[in-house]
Amino acid sequence: MILGFLLLLLVPLVFHVIDGQTLLWFNFLLWYAGLILPSFILSSIGISWSTARVLSLLTFSFPLYLLSNFLALPINGIIWLIFCLIGGYLAYSKRRLFDFKSILHTELFFVLVFVLFLTINAFHPALYWGEKPMDISSLGYFLRLDYGPVIDPWAYGTKLQYYALGYFSWSMPAKLSLMGLEQAYVYSIAGVAGMTALAASEFYKSFSKKYHYLYALIFIFVGTLGVLNSFYKGNIFGSLSAFWSATRVFTFNHFAEFPLWSFIFSDLHPHVMAYPILILVFSKIFLSVRAKPDDMTLFSTTLALVLLPWLNAWDFLVMMGLAAILLLSYKKEILNKKFVFSTLLICLSGLFAFSFLSSASRVSTFGFAPSSGLFGLVLHFLIPVTALVIVSLKQKNYRLWIVTAYLIGAIFLVDNIIFMDRVNTVFKFMTTLGVCVSLFIPVVLEHLSGFKRYLSIVIISLMVVCNLTLVPMIISSKPFPVKIPSLNGFSFIKYSLPSDSGLIEFLNQQEGTPLILEYPGNSFDYQASRISAFTGLPLFLGWDNHVVLRGKTWKTILERKNWIDGMYKSTDALMVYKELVERDVRYIVVGPTEYKHYNESGLKKFENYPELFKPVKKHLSSILFEIVKK
Repeated sequence: MILGFLLLLLVPLVFHVIDGQTLLWFNFLLWYAGLILPSFILSSIGISWSTARVLSLLTFSFPLYLLSNFLALPINGIIWLIFCLIGGYLAYSKRRLFDFKSILHTELFFVLVFVLFLTINAFHPALYWGEKPMDISSLGYFLRLDYGPVIDPWAYGTKLQYYALGYFSWSMPAKLSLMGLEQAYVYSIAGVAGMTALAASEFYKSFSKKYHYLYALIFIFVGTLGVLNSFYKGNIFGSLSAFWSATRVFTFNHFAEFPLWSFIFSDLHPHVMAYPILILVFSKIFLSVRAKPDDMTLFSTTLALVLLPWLNAWDFLVMMGLAAILLLSYKKEILNKKFVFSTLLICLSGLFAFSFLSSASRVSTFGFAPSSGLFGLVLHFLIPVTALVIVSLKQKNYRLWIVTAYLIGAIFLVDNIIFMDRVNTVFKFMTTLGVCVSLFIPVVLEHLSGFKRYLSIVIISLMVVCNLTLVPMIISSKPFPVKIPSLNGFSFIKYSLPSDSGLIEFLNQQEGTPLILEYPGNSFDYQASRISAFTGLPLFLGWDNHVVLRGKTWKTILERKNWIDGMYKSTDALMVYKELVERDVRYIVVGPTEYKHYNESGLKKFENYPELFKPVKKHLSSILFEIVKK
């Protein structure tokens, strides 16, 4: 077992050797240690190791994140080192309390899932498409940030009203290990997959002590029937559209995702980073189906629910409803100080999170809506809901029927309402509900026998095989001729942004969070906000609609756009210089994107006045200017 564990740890080394970056493997070992050691703190008070592993990263990051939003608090790697040292001390001083054999089993499983997705993604390394530019930029910003207060890196000088706890948390072990942004992002994706598998294993312990790791692995790879939509559309290999179609199963091109798809897509969006906590919360709540939660279950559930609204408020709403209904079934048994205190703490965290994230700029709608379509509902929910009903029928537990009724009722409710906006109502709620009901698919193996069990094995096996075709789908798309296998997620930049690639490489060697100016662009314009996207440096304005979703008004967006236009278009170099100094701009980008959107006479002023705008990096037709401070 130890040999197998060590061999799995060598897999990242193989990829780094292929990339000619062997020394980065030592960064990986430090990063992994940064995930493990703080877990001993929670485990020392009686929390199971897998639960401690899922909770510790977010738990110890959370107070730092909250304080750094308001104070000039140091948030460098040394802070995380302190948690690691405390955990290491407890691991040694209280070593008789820990079952290190069981811990090794758990870590072997984590590393197995981690390596599986690291390997899959190494064969399509390009961190391209979707909302990755924003995700990479957000992680990169927190990697660079040494002191609070936190600001919105795509709207410099304003509060970040977004689910940023996940980015903040995953940046901490990366800071400890001195990882660069590219490596940190690639490892974080595989790390979230491993954490999701650990959380799922907690759920399956309720059904099987022997096969809980196997069931968790099945859950990760079972996916949904959405892949049939990819087959239906045809041309499944050689194009990203087939891979995309596996989630675009509802009417009006609405969609819902599932863990396997998200991990293969290298998606580090907030709802993905919330998967482990969502599943852990559901697992702990589910324990109350059989008995009133004990003190340690109550503590870990409370802690997870306190964290959840800061990761994904949509998950929080679903889980709070389920927890309330189940606990009320115990009536007077839960009317004690511990349950009341836990409820108040969770509600306060939820209210604080909603008030922190809320903004008048977001136009919210509430009401009824037409169905998302039977086709999508069948593909996304038929097998999971069938599994849930089978388990409910076999267990004959009325509280399990409460869970079943709640989840199925929530599916039908969400299918017919608008909450905030219709796109996110379908996307966020259907994804959350899909994850929860899909957990029951492997459980049917514990409740069926004979022919029915063999039939269920065949169906589950077919689902796994069908969903594994997502891997060749995305690998065969090959949007850029990058080397594979590789962990160099930024290798595609020299093809996508050939002129800007040198500037990005230069800025990734600089420290701190200096403000840069570049063309902001519309959402999903991959030629806009591109320097910030792959460096984590803050911008005066990023993708417009995404900045609105982060709490800014369109009035603010237009004012900032007009100001940026003025800086690039004006021929008055001295006026522009004074404005840039006043706004604390450090770097100005002039590249193909700027030449496409602004007049040449305005752009030439930066070259014509080197005493004001010092050229610090030139690559092909792109130039990076630094504001000369006098």
